[in-house]
Amino acid sequence: MSTELLVETKFYLEGKVVHGEQRGRTIGFPTANIDFSAPWLENGVYGVRIKVNDFDFYGVMNIGVKPTFHKMYEKSIEVHIINFNQNIYGAFVQVEALFKIRNEQKFYNIQELRAQINKDIETATSLLMPVLNY
Repeated sequence: MSTELLVETKFYLEGKVVHGEQRGRTIGFPTANIDFSAPWLENGVYGVRIKVNDFDFYGVMNIGVKPTFHKMYEKSIEVHIINFNQNIYGAFVQVEALFKIRNEQKFYNIQELRAQINKDIETATSLLMPVLNY
């Protein structure tokens, strides 16, 4: 898999964690849905650092329109935080995109999506290994 490092185009965003469709949780990958409008950001999956309550965590962020589940949908931003299991609804977070893993894509079923999310987490984890405490 080719990973495009975002050296010159690294970006940051801040926003409040809001309730989403709860779909990530139901398929085994809970996400923090960030209330942030950024139509100019490129859709895709990114490896990120996320600051929650003054602590840094790492994860995988999806920016896009969720084509597996919707024909027409407003762009959203959601982060699956690796090894994290806290209720952070209402918290303000800061997200730093570190590298792009892949473009957003439509999957034919939940099993394909779940398998790809696992691969995305593996990719992010291997690239973040120097900073993760495993």
